[in-house]
Amino acid sequence: MIKQSVIVAFIAYVGHLYFQQATNNLHLAHKTVLLLHTEPHPALNWYLTTDSIINSTDTPGKAPLVTIENILPPQLLSAALAGIQSSITTTKITQNDGSTYFKRSCTLARDGGACGDERWIDFTYEDALRYHDNYKQQSTPDLINLNTTTENPPIEKDLIEQVILYIAKYDLVHVLPRFISNNIKGVSWRILISTTGHNHNVFHYDSDEATDYAMMDVPLITPLLSTVTYLSDNGEPTLILDTSQLANDTIYHPTNAYVSMPKTNKHIAFDSRLFHGSSGPLFVGKEGDVRIAIGTNFHTQRSLETIYSKKHLSMKQYVHRPLEVRLEEATPPIDMRECAQEREFEPLPKPWTLLNNVLDPLRLNWTSFQIKTNHQGRSFFASDRYKKSNITMQLPIDWILAQAQLDPGCTIGVTLERSDFNVSYHEDETYRAKPRNRNKEAKLVANEMLMKRCEIYANDLLSMNPPLNVNVCSQLSTSSGQQVVS
Repeated sequence: MIKQSVIVAFIAYVGHLYFQQATNNLHLAHKTVLLLHTEPHPALNWYLTTDSIINSTDTPGKAPLVTIENILPPQLLSAALAGIQSSITTTKITQNDGSTYFKRSCTLARDGGACGDERWIDFTYEDALRYHDNYKQQSTPDLINLNTTTENPPIEKDLIEQVILYIAKYDLVHVLPRFISNNIKGVSWRILISTTGHNHNVFHYDSDEATDYAMMDVPLITPLLSTVTYLSDNGEPTLILDTSQLANDTIYHPTNAYVSMPKTNKHIAFDSRLFHGSSGPLFVGKEGDVRIAIGTNFHTQRSLETIYSKKHLSMKQYVHRPLEVRLEEATPPIDMRECAQEREFEPLPKPWTLLNNVLDPLRLNWTSFQIKTNHQGRSFFASDRYKKSNITMQLPIDWILAQAQLDPGCTIGVTLERSDFNVSYHEDETYRAKPRNRNKEAKLVANEMLMKRCEIYANDLLSMNPPLNVNVCSQLSTSSGQQVVS
C-alpha cells in the first residue's frame, strides 16, 4: 500500500513538473515585443483596380479604396429603406451624467436575427456578370418584356438579399481585379444601425471572427474586400487608417487617414487589411438621428462566423446557428425590369490615389480624440496580452466638417505625421496565452482560407493576409492528413 502511494505521488510530481514547464514554454512562445515603429509603414501592394473600370482586369491596382455614388436604383433604395426602418426599435438610455439619448436596435423579420448578425450569400464572379448583363438588357427599352424570364433563376431570396447582390456585383465586376474576384465564393453581410453622436464603433480589422487565433502566428484572417454602403445622410464617417496587422503585437504608425462621410446611396470599398472604425466626436447631421449602413465582406469560402454565433464575449464559445430565411416573413424582391430605366447612366467607381490627399491644412486647428479599441484579436493588438490600450490621434475635424457641408458625402484623405497617432498600453502581468486552436473546424477553415491566398498571391505575398509573413505558405499543412478543399 505504501509502495503504491509512493508511485502515485512520484507520478503526480513528474506530471506537475511537466505541466509547469509546458506552461512556461507556451508563455515564452507567445512573449512578443511591442514595436512602436518610427519608420513608415511598409508599402503593401493595394490590389483594388484603378482603371476606368468597365470590367475588372487581371492587373492589380494600387488603390486602397474605391467609392461609388448612387449605387442603387431609386426604387430599390426606397424599398430597402422602408423595410429596414420598419424593423428599428428605440430605447431611451440614461447616461452617468444624467443626460439621455435614444439607442436604436433592429431585428429582421426575414430570419429573426439582429440586423448586425452576420449572414451569408453564395455569389461568384459569374453570378455578378449575369446580374450585370441582365440589368443592361433590362435598361434597353427594345429588350424589355415583363412577361419574359431569365434563363437562370434569381439568387436572392428576398428584398434585402436583392440589395446586397446588386451592390456586390459592382465590387466583383468593377472593383476587384479579376484574378481575385474569380476566387470569390460569396459575401457575408450585416445591417449597421446606430445613433448619430453615440456610435463609438470599436476600431478593428475585419476578419472571420470564428477563425481568429485558430492558427499559430495567424491571429486573424481578413476578407478579400470590405465595403460600407450608407443608407442615410447623417452619422459618423468611416475612418480608415493605412496601417495593417503585419505581425503579432507590431504597430506601425499610419501615414494616411481616409475619412468617408456618410451620404445616402454612397458606397465605399476598401482593402480589408486596413484598420478602421468610427468615432463619436466626428459626425454630420443632428445628434440622435438614426444612422443606417450595410457592411459586406467577400471571402473565398463561407465564413465560419456566418454558421456559428458568438455566445460569450470571451470569443471562446460558439453555438451553431446559421440564420435561415423564412419566406413567409420576408419581403419579396422587386421586379427590376420595372425600374431599369430610372437611371440614364450606370454609376462609375472612383479609385483613390494619394494625389487626392489634403496637403496639411492649418495644423494649429487639429483636434485630438481617442480611438476606442478592445484587446481582442480584431483590434489593434494581435495578442490579448495588453488588457488596456489607448490610442489617440488628431485630425482637422472642423475643417473636415466644413468640407462635408460644401460637398455632402465627400471622401477626404489626410496625410499624417508621426505625432498625429499615439499609442499607450498596459501589459497584463497575469497573462496566459489563449488556446492556439479554438476547435478542429476553425483550424481547418483557417487553413483552407490561407492556402487559397497562397495560391492567389503566389508571386506577391505583400498583397495577401497575413502580409509579409513569407513563411506561412510553406508551413501550412492539413490537420490529421485531411485534404484541403479550395
